[in-house]
Amino acid sequence: MTDMSRWELSQRHYDANWGYQHPEAPVSPLPFAFADQAGLTESLGQLQLGRVPKTRTSPVVTRTRIARHGSQPNPVRPSSSGGENVMLPYRHFGPPRRAESYSHPTPLEDFRRSRRWPPNGYRKDDALSPEEADELICAGASTFKGYWDEIPNTPPGYNRFYAVMQSEHQSRTDRAPIQQAAYRGVSLNMTGASDSQFPWLSLEQPCMAYAFGKSAGTTTLNYWVSKSSNREPPIKLAGDAKPRKLKFLQILDRLQQLENGLEEDDPEEMYRYLYSTLIEDPERYSDHPHTGMEQQITDLITVLANPMWKDFSNPKNQVVAKFFDSPDQHKKQEFFHQLLLSVELYLRIHSKHHTDKAKRKLMLQLPPMIAWDLAVAQRWLENMTITKSRTSHNQSTFSFELGSKQRQKDALRLFAATLKWPNMDEIDYVLEEKDKKEKPLEDRSADAMSWFSGIILPGRTLPWLIMNSLIDCDRDTGDALKYLTHMQTAAGFQYRANTYWSAQCIVGKVLGAARGVKQIAGWIGPCIYTPDLKRTECARINQHEPLEPRLTPKDVEHMEIRTNPLGPTETSYPIDDYEVPMPDVDEVTDLIRIEKLSFMPTREQPSSTRQVPGAPLVFDAAIYFACGGESWPMKLRYDVDFINAFPCHQGPHVLFYDFTYEAVKIDDGLVDIHDWGRRSGRISRPSSSRSSPSKKSLALTSANEPAHLQVTKVLAIEALGVSDNEVFARAWCAHHGHSAIVANIKETCMACAIREAYAACVSVVIFTEGGKETEKDEGVFE
Repeated sequence: MTDMSRWELSQRHYDANWGYQHPEAPVSPLPFAFADQAGLTESLGQLQLGRVPKTRTSPVVTRTRIARHGSQPNPVRPSSSGGENVMLPYRHFGPPRRAESYSHPTPLEDFRRSRRWPPNGYRKDDALSPEEADELICAGASTFKGYWDEIPNTPPGYNRFYAVMQSEHQSRTDRAPIQQAAYRGVSLNMTGASDSQFPWLSLEQPCMAYAFGKSAGTTTLNYWVSKSSNREPPIKLAGDAKPRKLKFLQILDRLQQLENGLEEDDPEEMYRYLYSTLIEDPERYSDHPHTGMEQQITDLITVLANPMWKDFSNPKNQVVAKFFDSPDQHKKQEFFHQLLLSVELYLRIHSKHHTDKAKRKLMLQLPPMIAWDLAVAQRWLENMTITKSRTSHNQSTFSFELGSKQRQKDALRLFAATLKWPNMDEIDYVLEEKDKKEKPLEDRSADAMSWFSGIILPGRTLPWLIMNSLIDCDRDTGDALKYLTHMQTAAGFQYRANTYWSAQCIVGKVLGAARGVKQIAGWIGPCIYTPDLKRTECARINQHEPLEPRLTPKDVEHMEIRTNPLGPTETSYPIDDYEVPMPDVDEVTDLIRIEKLSFMPTREQPSSTRQVPGAPLVFDAAIYFACGGESWPMKLRYDVDFINAFPCHQGPHVLFYDFTYEAVKIDDGLVDIHDWGRRSGRISRPSSSRSSPSKKSLALTSANEPAHLQVTKVLAIEALGVSDNEVFARAWCAHHGHSAIVANIKETCMACAIREAYAACVSVVIFTEGGKETEKDEGVFE
């Protein structure tokens, strides 16, 4: 059995629709020193540097022990849960009244049909057995599990966090669908099947396959949790071995040969070429030359560990075409030399003689620089072909064929159409490539070359490569939009009468809820016009990190237990400990409207803006709303996140009373709430009632306190009805610095969304319908 097919029933257990099994957790971290490679030369299967620990989960209840409602005479139920002031005395194990005939609906069927609690046959003072409670309370409810792993080869305390849904599958997920195969390049799984999207297997962390939620402007619970992971510390590579010098044509010739794979059937030839042409064998003239595949892997890693090479784990180096299509011949040759060594290493690691388990263990030991070299090699082999020909003077010439260009063109066309690009006729004309006077698509810029060649590294670059390629194909954009870069993700632009925003920009996150707005490949649009920007202009947004606690291992580890639909595990479950929270769908306001999208240049502009003529300015963003003759301005100050609620099944479900919440309608007091950070338990009170709150007094209750202890109440914002209601709710969150769960009541119930907020350790839930079906976007953003 391969490692990829191993299943540990006690860890990360999913249903059959989620996946077969999960791979074992990464090995425990130990320092990775390239100066001593003795451990890497024995065999590929022994390349791990430590034992494989169990994933850290344990059944420890971290929620403060509470007394269940009904366990004392006449207890008072919290008012936020909508209970009565005085309850009937609790009857221990009160016998439930069941239907006398099988033709009658079961209690679960009765509850789902009537939405009344308790279901027919039960009284409020009854108690459920664990089996009955599991059927009536847990069936179909969303459940959330968290995991954390130590990052291999790092000091203690460097961890990665993940959150999964026990019942996720294609028809029940919080992730946005992948609209086109080319968009899958945003993530890369190098240790399993290419279509596997387990978040802990991706090279980039957090896993970008989970970056975008189903609703525009949202993310997923897993991505939100993963953002609290520690970044890997910088690793100083100890390797000083250098490769042999090669001519450029030699490099290209070998790369072309490797398109057909290594000469695995001729080990002597593999050894001869590697050590006579590419690198040195340190024991060539001893009794132990490096004829073994594992020894060759070790030597290639040692050479690639030299700091002379480009580090593609660094975001500034991840537009790869800047190197392989550089006008600087020295830079180009240096890239191809590094690529050749990386391809030689990649093909040896993925030899047919190596098991999946051995390959995965090796990959986990590699420092980021080497792992990203392998990513470049993989994307090159998948998308690029080298053709060799001879001239009339018997000289060799090489040309590159873009094997995925048509796929990338189709993806770009879909991208433009989805965003309702204002100059779509021009885009269609250019993409046809029938006009010989037009410059080839891939030659228009380094970003265009990266996009149309398909040499795209995983992570945050793909959205910017596709948008810049679209702009390159539209000559009407001029030079005003040439400043978009993945190094400045809080950005967007206005083009003609539309604005477009990165999904990592707070303006896009908020306007994602607006009428007619779509999200695709990391971009959100078309959004409303603003008079504060030129007809064609880029804008960078001044957004601050919200004062929200980072998750700790305890928050992640105990997520499943502290958000259990039943509450704490007991031998019986009083019915009166639960309620059915329901939003008011009858009285929904239709008065709030977006009045204006406003931008004001910040007083202090960065030096890069002042030094580069035409560089985009940094703006403070705000949205003005009109309601009942009043104007409500909301400043988009904080870079909060909106987490798409996971769909539940056959709701509504009941909510245990310890999941405290306060419901408020969008037009009934939300605009007057200014201190939710304190009321939710996240922020401490000011040290003195006479002094205004300072930055210190607004600090978190305790830097070391788990985040879930800082959320004692959730604000449930009912933003049903027209899309502008949800935009207002999101803008309120951005104004005050609260990340939120966004729950579409057509897909999930109020109880499950509130529990997900407790799982994510956020204090706000926005309930929405995704806009009214009667809303139309024809002519809105034309």
